[in-house]
Amino acid sequence: MKKTEEKVIRFIQSQSLIDRGDKVLVALSGGPDSVFLLNFLKKFKNKYDIDLAAFHLNHKLRGKNASADEKFCKQLCEQSGIKLFLEKKDVKSYALKNKISVEEAGRIIRYQFLSTIAHKHNYSKIATAHIQDDNTETVLLNLIKGTGITGMSGIPAKRENIIRPVLCLSKVEILDYLHLNKVSFRIDESNLLDDYERNFLRLHIIPSIKERLNPSLDETIFNTSFIFKTFRRFIDDHVTGFLNKTIKSGKSELKIDIDSLVLYHHSVVSEALRKLIFERWKVTLSFDDIKRILELTKKQSGVKLQLSDNLIVLKDRSSIIIRRFTVVKDEKYQISTGSIKLKEGRLSVKKVRKDSVKLNSDSNIEYISADKISGNLTIRKWKNGDRFIPLGMKGEKKISDFLIDIKMNTLDKQNQFILANGTKIIWLIGKRIDNRYRITNKTRKVLQLCWKPIKS
Repeated sequence: MKKTEEKVIRFIQSQSLIDRGDKVLVALSGGPDSVFLLNFLKKFKNKYDIDLAAFHLNHKLRGKNASADEKFCKQLCEQSGIKLFLEKKDVKSYALKNKISVEEAGRIIRYQFLSTIAHKHNYSKIATAHIQDDNTETVLLNLIKGTGITGMSGIPAKRENIIRPVLCLSKVEILDYLHLNKVSFRIDESNLLDDYERNFLRLHIIPSIKERLNPSLDETIFNTSFIFKTFRRFIDDHVTGFLNKTIKSGKSELKIDIDSLVLYHHSVVSEALRKLIFERWKVTLSFDDIKRILELTKKQSGVKLQLSDNLIVLKDRSSIIIRRFTVVKDEKYQISTGSIKLKEGRLSVKKVRKDSVKLNSDSNIEYISADKISGNLTIRKWKNGDRFIPLGMKGEKKISDFLIDIKMNTLDKQNQFILANGTKIIWLIGKRIDNRYRITNKTRKVLQLCWKPIKS
């Protein structure tokens, strides 16, 4: 057994990447890394007692060269007796349509196909041929753009059913092995162009660092990544506790208890926020975003700030509230009786007999006198200058002042609806009816108003 093979075997064992009886689907590009991976798994197929197949995606980016890659993969799998799944996809069109880079589009499409095929044909593991060099590029890119523990941890050896058995090897080790054993592979000439971030790093920055500072850069960063992975697992245990004790997660917002937040170390809070925001909105918080959120805890209530990708953060008394920013439209809806569904909830208006009225403490169900109502009712967002007479009061009050009195936060204020008849406000929906529309002994016609909000 060769030294390179022994190194991979030890890595697979240490990371628990393959179980006996696994069905493994290999992502095969035809390049040296994936060819090495396929050959290795084929050679040690019996050792691991695995069923092996490969997948190749023709990105339709490189014309005849892409077709030649596909042909090479077909021949390789036929000669090796390995089942091959083939797909073609116009990656460039997908990238333009989704406004992402061609590189990112290719990655998304590859994993989509791999996941679909694995699920359909019961492959328990998907093996990709990421190596130390890829990890170096990933860590450096993350570092340059700003990152946390997760970014410095680099490429994981295992994530769910995706495994990376050759992550322990460098490109030099792989090429030496392939040349020594006279194994053919394809070269993607687009990797020689520096118009992508990774290629620029690979072709210009990393070689200079290796030449002048550290010839063993890949191994150094690989080992450093391992240290960060270990630290991240430690932090993750504390992050779980933080999330359980301090976070209330609603449909449209996250609410963080400030008193509980200050009990945790900055590193735990930072990672928890990154994890939460990414899982909820697929937004990666920058270092500056985290810093501004933590500074907000010391500000007065009502202060808000805007983060990356239209995230709004509000200091609301003892909480930090995070939501996705949405433009408040000047919406108006008409209703007489029946119900109407809005994005925020459903409003129902129903005629009822006066003797059937059952008053309760639920502010989302109200009964009003309809004697003074003519024509349709209007549902709209409140605006500055709106006034009404809150139930139980004699004088008018600005809605803005009323909302302050009931301690409604700034983000909820902008989504508050009112129900009006002409210029008269009947109901600050879910909060208080106007005193002029209360039921009295003289009331003849009664309407039941019911608001069912979509819980945040």
